[in-house]
Amino acid sequence: MFRTLILAAAMLLIGSTAWADARSQLEAFAEDLDTLSGEFEQATIDDSGRVVEETHGQLYFSRPDLFRWDYAEPFPQQMVADGDKLWHFDESLDQVTVRAQPEAGESPLLVLTRPELLDRFYEVRTGGDENVLEFLPLAADAEFELARMHFSNALPQMLELHDQFGQITRIELKNLQRNPELDPDVFTFEPPEGVDVLEGY
Repeated sequence: MFRTLILAAAMLLIGSTAWADARSQLEAFAEDLDTLSGEFEQATIDDSGRVVEETHGQLYFSRPDLFRWDYAEPFPQQMVADGDKLWHFDESLDQVTVRAQPEAGESPLLVLTRPELLDRFYEVRTGGDENVLEFLPLAADAEFELARMHFSNALPQMLELHDQFGQITRIELKNLQRNPELDPDVFTFEPPEGVDVLEGY
């Protein structure tokens, strides 16, 4: 489910007042945004409504397509997109997987910062709330069926990803900082000595 975090979010403008409000919040957030940092809390909920996994961590972004997710306990992990490759380091397994970085449209964080990707990758519809974007990926092999992005005062607060098995991944975004100074090394990754490196995953 960690790779689901790099799958996309978007919307289709249909002309209703609620939809215009939601889109205006997204566009206001993305305007003149070059870098982003913040915290997140993530919960995985099964089809019976039971929380089966919880974690938290830090996130970073730099335009146009660099990002990083650092997961803390219970299972420390790092996910780094360096513009060429996507690295996933699972500390508990002493294992790194690496593959070509997916297209920008597959990342909810990148769509937040690049609204021009919306209509290209998704069918989007009103979620019945002026602060909620509801969208469905156009790609047949997408890892989620439905996503909802919640806004408040032009700031994204939560992303929900619903998969084909009835499972929901809920990501709450906190303490977001616009355009912080970020060290370029944040978006580089070197596998630690002695870990297994699996390519193409």
